[in-house]
Amino acid sequence: MGKIVVIGSVNTDLVACADNLPVPGESKIATNFSIHFGGKGANQAVAAKRAGGDVGFIARVGLDEYGKQAIEKYKKDEISTEHIFVDKDAATGVAMIMVGETSGKNSIMIAPGANYKLSVEDIKKSEDIISKADVLLIQLEIPMDTVAHALELAKKHDVTTILNPGPAKYISEEIWPNIDYITPNESETHFLVGVDPNNDANIKKASNILLEKVNKGVVLTLGQRGAYYSSKEGKSILVPSIKVSAVDPTAAGDVFNGYLAQGISEGHRVRNSIIFANKAATISVTKKGAQASIPFVEDIEKI
Repeated sequence: MGKIVVIGSVNTDLVACADNLPVPGESKIATNFSIHFGGKGANQAVAAKRAGGDVGFIARVGLDEYGKQAIEKYKKDEISTEHIFVDKDAATGVAMIMVGETSGKNSIMIAPGANYKLSVEDIKKSEDIISKADVLLIQLEIPMDTVAHALELAKKHDVTTILNPGPAKYISEEIWPNIDYITPNESETHFLVGVDPNNDANIKKASNILLEKVNKGVVLTLGQRGAYYSSKEGKSILVPSIKVSAVDPTAAGDVFNGYLAQGISEGHRVRNSIIFANKAATISVTKKGAQASIPFVEDIEKI
């Protein structure tokens, strides 16, 4: 069983669904409303665990009911919560999610709260768990200096690192040498390299630019087109998506990253890990909610 450390955000998702998303200035009546556990870091931790990994989670929550409920949820999922820090001054993060049921698309606004208080000192306190990991998986819903220190610390201990660069932010030159794999989606890719991966030529161009910056490989997640992988060894492949009727795509990218991290932690070929992750993400979009939609490894055999 591969050991994975996920560092990232904890959010409570407040989800409202309507036939279509409102345009700016428009009010819509929701067809339903629900509350779910979420946050990119938490979603990816749960996904890695359900994929079969041994998962530790480093995060920060508020001293409030949302934070207490989240920690209890992760304990039930058998995720190590020893390094989830509780902030007395900041609230647990909240994400307000609007889902268009006809299109399957969503819009998300995040109030980060305690996520933005996860500090370099918190990472230093967590060095022991990081040093024993096979893979460290991290995103950008936490402070960038915290991200930078975590990646540096992981490489100090020869831990394979995966950066999921969402939400899109500038990545300083000092961070890139500590990234083994980067997994941007289409909009994040466009932000990072100025190339819209909207056709085959641009997909290869964007991937090659990123490949020059990282140590091992690039995985572009391209929505309905699938995922494009390129490596330092000169290998590249497009893993096509599996066509389904999307109900809620909120956590699909997080499911992909969690499953990918688990596959890599077990020493599987990256291509096979991407196929594995693609199937998990496909299942997740057919269900509502973030963590509620994350499949277990035994579900993958069904598609």
